[in-house]
Amino acid sequence: MSFKLTPRELEIVRLAGERLGDKEIAQRLGLSPRTVQNHLHRAYEKLGVSDRLQAARRLSDSYSGEPLPLSDLPISTPVEPVIAAPSAAVADRKTRSGLYGWYAALDGWRRPRKLGGSLLWLVIGWALVWLIFIMVGVSLVHPVLEALNRMRWLGLM
Repeated sequence: MSFKLTPRELEIVRLAGERLGDKEIAQRLGLSPRTVQNHLHRAYEKLGVSDRLQAARRLSDSYSGEPLPLSDLPISTPVEPVIAAPSAAVADRKTRSGLYGWYAALDGWRRPRKLGGSLLWLVIGWALVWLIFIMVGVSLVHPVLEALNRMRWLGLM
């Protein structure tokens, strides 16, 4: 096999093979459940599998040659399931460059920000600042033109 798991990924996949949930693994290793999910996701990609039991089996076949003790207890469901990235999104990220490529690769994860709260006040604030700036500029046009006209009458121009 051409995959290479980090020591932390190996440890997490082994614990997942014992049918521990993400929260239980996180508590044992002193990590957050989201970090455990991230490690599992990367391990799934490297091993070419889609769930923790397949990963544990592939790991036991490839690394040690001895089967991992897979218990018959039901798997506790994680708070947020680890979702493998669609291959089209990964290929899309490679063909597109820049910020838009990364944004397009987010697929279902991208959500428009709601207009409300601090964002609403920020937009209103900037609109008021620009409105005041424009009003001050317009109010200065007439006095400046009068001053130029007086200078022309006095022969200073």
